Amino acid sequence: MTSLTPRNREILKWIQNFVSDENYFPTYREIQDGFKFKSISPVQHHIKTLIKAGLIEGNPKKARTLKLSEEQPDGIPIEGTIAAGSFVDFFPKDTQREFIPSDLFSPQSQGMKRFALRVKGDSMINAHILDNDIVILDQPENPKELKDMTIVAARIKGEDQTTLKRWQRKGKQVELIPENPKYETMKYPIKEVLIEGVYVGVIRDMI
Repeated sequence: MTSLTPRNREILKWIQNFVSDENYFPTYREIQDGFKFKSISPVQHHIKTLIKAGLIEGNPKKARTLKLSEEQPDGIPIEGTIAAGSFVDFFPKDTQREFIPSDLFSPQSQGMKRFALRVKGDSMINAHILDNDIVILDQPENPKELKDMTIVAARIKGEDQTTLKRWQRKGKQVELIPENPKYETMKYPIKEVLIEGVYVGVIRDMI
């Protein structure tokens, strides 16, 4: 199955909410307006990706023929790679998806709610997260309620790249703090930082 970028996931969630509220699939123009895209082209690109991933069904040239797929992922999906260093692409495109049995962490954490990423880098070694480990993350219900020093997968707004760091808020600024003295703390305005996932646990030497 095709892997998803963070923006793919945002659009899928938006569509799911729209269908739940309106009982029909949105037009491309409605999706464009919802995300303030400058043209229809990005919408078409994301829809084609979601169709390829098996999450939407229908003819991508006719929005009203589209519908959400009933297919559900089998376990916790490994969505791609996350940096433990600088920023790297969150989800590599056109790769085969792997899954972790959901009962390794919680039988109640399946589907879009919980996901996994493979770590690349050593910036979190003092938190016992090593290169090539698999980290399990939950999509946060309310990122504003995050406690300081929580380990998160953070992305800068407008980018499809992310990094694994500790989160600390200082006024209107966020610090993304590594667990390795070789790396410097990253600082951004809070409005520019998006939380893609909150750290749950780690798997090593299993996949």
